[in-house]
Amino acid sequence: MPVQELSPDRGDASGGESPSSRDEVVVAARRAVAAAEAASEAARSHPSTPSAVKERIARSLEESRAVLQYAESTPMRRGRQSFAEFTTLLGEEVQQAAEDSMTEAKHAAERTLRQAKSLIEDHFHIDEAFRMLGPLRQDDNLARDIHDWFNLIALIPVNYWNFRNWSCLVFCSDMVGLRFHSVTELWHGEAFSVFWWITLAYFIADTTWMLALPNCVKSPKVILKHHVATIGYIFIPKLRPEHGWLMGACMIVEVNTWFLIARRALNKRGEKAFNTGVSLLKSIRVMLVSTCFYISWFLIRLVIYPYLLVVIIREYFKEWDKVGTPFNVIAITPIIQCVFLYLNVKWTIDLVRSKMKGRGVSKGL
Repeated sequence: MPVQELSPDRGDASGGESPSSRDEVVVAARRAVAAAEAASEAARSHPSTPSAVKERIARSLEESRAVLQYAESTPMRRGRQSFAEFTTLLGEEVQQAAEDSMTEAKHAAERTLRQAKSLIEDHFHIDEAFRMLGPLRQDDNLARDIHDWFNLIALIPVNYWNFRNWSCLVFCSDMVGLRFHSVTELWHGEAFSVFWWITLAYFIADTTWMLALPNCVKSPKVILKHHVATIGYIFIPKLRPEHGWLMGACMIVEVNTWFLIARRALNKRGEKAFNTGVSLLKSIRVMLVSTCFYISWFLIRLVIYPYLLVVIIREYFKEWDKVGTPFNVIAITPIIQCVFLYLNVKWTIDLVRSKMKGRGVSKGL
């Protein structure tokens, strides 16, 4: 934040420092302390703020408080002191540290103020009014790029072996004949063992990757917690194979995850389909991936997942009757499914809200 010099007409005729001039210096020092405290709070609340930035902000806050204490305890003296001269008390190193840290703290503070942090901000260009301006142009991050391609490759066998456990032909015939089998009837689980081990290997490998290179994702702590919870969750069908359909049904969301990552990895420059300078082949690819992303998003997150909640609750009561107690092996599954459903609805609202706000701005899929 730029500083302004105090007005030169505050002193008396003899060149001494008037009480009002000294008070302005104290007030300015208090503002500097308040700004440093706000930056420190924003940096602490944002998990991606580098530790070096936090240390510099903390040091700036200490120096600002020292300057304020000096200003309040120093009596009036002869000779005017400009605010620019007064700020040199901070020292060049502290001033540089404050300038370096404010850029990082600004983004954290703005996000905290508007309270609109969402999954879609990691994949779409969202302005401060939460309008979607189009695909997000990616900065240079080799760790993230390699991690994206790892996911694009690793999720293929995960999704393939998942579908190997479903009666896909029966499902397609149901769609044509308007007949419907339940999710438990569509699951045959013939390849469940392979599917389970591949899924476990994927989550362990991805967790290890993020522990070694946390900068490969924007929110490593959140994703690590998700992966640890998922690893624990998939042990339910491992211990009780008759509930393998639960794992397979929930893991269908990884199809949408694949398209979500593909949008970023295959369009790092954030180009919009059929815009000037974008080749026809790339435009078709961007349009195809985006269309599959939106279809899979709404079909899986807003249709299949709510339906799964109904099935899970029904199966929970069946298990209750079977074992004679509500505290059974799948008792936690309705709660977890409600959490997943809440996040899906929240992210969908964010997605629709940003699209609606950005309707007046030129954008692409």
